Order: sequence, then structure tokens, then C-alpha cells
Amino acid sequence: MSSRTTTILVGVWATAILVALLIANSNQMQDFDPDASLAQAASQQNFDSAFTGMLQEAGVSNGSIVHLSANSNCFCNDLSKGHQYDITQSLADKGYEFNTLSLSENPAIGKLISHFPALAVIDNNGNLRYVGPYATGFGCFTGNDLVDDIARIATTEQYFGATVNTEARGCFCNV
Repeated sequence: MSSRTTTILVGVWATAILVALLIANSNQMQDFDPDASLAQAASQQNFDSAFTGMLQEAGVSNGSIVHLSANSNCFCNDLSKGHQYDITQSLADKGYEFNTLSLSENPAIGKLISHFPALAVIDNNGNLRYVGPYATGFGCFTGNDLVDDIARIATTEQYFGATVNTEARGCFCNV
């Protein structure tokens, strides 16, 4: 086989692999709140307390970092493990504990948050500080890592209500 034929075959092979990877991963690039259910709920005056109440009914206590996922195999959920570690380390000295909550086992919360991985942070006073994704972008590593912003939101002394991040696009799976 000539070197020109070999070069063409390697080029075609590399292009085919790249296209296959893009197609496979494009299925994971989704809007975090595509039907705006979380955005609509968050616009209600009592959203913060109602959402915190749902989390508390599910066994979540004050001072919690709550990883929201579902009982399914989701590559995006695996990608969030680094973010989970980072946020836990950032807030551990502030009295926060890490919890995991299944959206499929908590349908009231699952109606509001239809995509995961997601995160909710309740401060030590029982105030909802943040609800939304850990990061945005392809594979949760090419966009914005929101961990530092979330840690700042969770530890700010003044409380003006929860930050609800609904306009994110990234690696998310359906509940």
C-alpha cells in the first residue's frame, strides 16, 4: 500500500471517529430547564421556602449540599464527581455536609428539575441558596465551572433569596 493511500485511510478513519464522538456526545448537550418548569416555579414568591420544604421532607437537613440525580446510568452524572468533590471541599469548613437525593424517588422535586446532575444548597439557617447545575458546556468541562460562584453564594452573609440557575446548556440527562 502506498503512503498516499495510507494517509488517506488514516484521515478518513480519524474523521469517522471524530464524527462518531460528536454525534454520541451531542445527545448529552441539553438545556438544563428545557420546559421552564423550574424557572416558572422559581418566579413564585414562596419558591425558596416551598423547595426547601420539599428537600426537608426528603430527609435533607440545614447546612446541606444536595446532589440531585436519578436512578439511571448517566455519563454526565459521572462527569460531575469532580465538581461534587470541589464544592464539598469548598464548603466543608463552613459546616456544610454533602447529601445525594434521587429525583426519580422524589417526584415533586423531579417535576421541577427534569435534568441532572443538579445541585441545591441549603444554608445552616434553612435558606435555599442555590439550585441549578454544577457547570455548563460540553461534558461539563468546556464551559463554565460554577463551583466557585456557588460557594460564594452559599457563604455570603446577606441573604436576598436563592439563586436559581435555569438558563444553562451542557451535559445533562433526563430524569
